[in-house]
Amino acid sequence: MDILIDFDGINDSSKKEWLLRTLKLMGIGFQTIDRPQTLEEYNQELEEGEAEILKGNYITNEQLRKEIAKW
Repeated sequence: MDILIDFDGINDSSKKEWLLRTLKLMGIGFQTIDRPQTLEEYNQELEEGEAEILKGNYITNEQLRKEIAKW
């Protein structure tokens, strides 16, 4: 399943940063429309995401919903 996010439509740089960090922490690979992600890049992101999870660097769905509600 693909989710399209208008990244350029987000004017607040802190929100852009939060979105990118959240996607990475959730292990969700993302790519721009300009250049498709290679399989190697995708696998690398998965490995990095798993390493972060094993270190405990993640937020729960409940914590994410609370943060979103602040917006």
